[in-house]
Amino acid sequence: MYALINENARLILDSIAVDDDIQPYIWLLKRLQVTNVAGDAEFQAKYRRYWQMNQARLSPDYLSAYFRHLQRIKHFPGPHDPVSIAQRLHSIPTQRSGRLSLQFSFASKLVHMVSPRRPVYDSRVERFYFLPALSANEPLAEKLGRFEASYGFLEREYGRVLQAGLLEPAIRAFRRRFNVGKDYTDIKIVDTLIWKYTDLLLAGAIRDGAVSYA
Repeated sequence: MYALINENARLILDSIAVDDDIQPYIWLLKRLQVTNVAGDAEFQAKYRRYWQMNQARLSPDYLSAYFRHLQRIKHFPGPHDPVSIAQRLHSIPTQRSGRLSLQFSFASKLVHMVSPRRPVYDSRVERFYFLPALSANEPLAEKLGRFEASYGFLEREYGRVLQAGLLEPAIRAFRRRFNVGKDYTDIKIVDTLIWKYTDLLLAGAIRDGAVSYA
């Protein structure tokens, strides 16, 4: 899988839009440190757009609690636990109807913003690594255990990828193309490469011959 990303690095990088995929993230990292994110409407709007929270139609109460928690922990040294954060926020309805749901991905994104060397869990990563998807009928404890196991795998795997240089050619190409600084960590680049590669495959890149299995 990693060899295919390296082999198709140019195609992947061509699919990345600086104004949509890179600059908003860098802006969020900088703004996070100088504003009260619990009350900054501009920050929250850009955060929700960048991290694709708007599609989830989360309740105002949930969003308010989410950004209060981000503000609360942003200056505290980690490691912060996305499993505990997901569990804590689970008590707040995610829908106006009062429905409760575990938002694993958004908990991992919150942790990543505070500690950018932590991975992000989302549906693209789940597909890329064939991670088991949660079932709505699972008990809460089982859902949390599934998230903990999958997130633990991501941390170990991303560490292995960087230590062994498995994506080094693509990471170097990314840094050359976009001239990002140290704030855009290698972990974030790995996330971005996986997101965009998975998007290309889901859009038919293999079917259309843009990407070929070796």
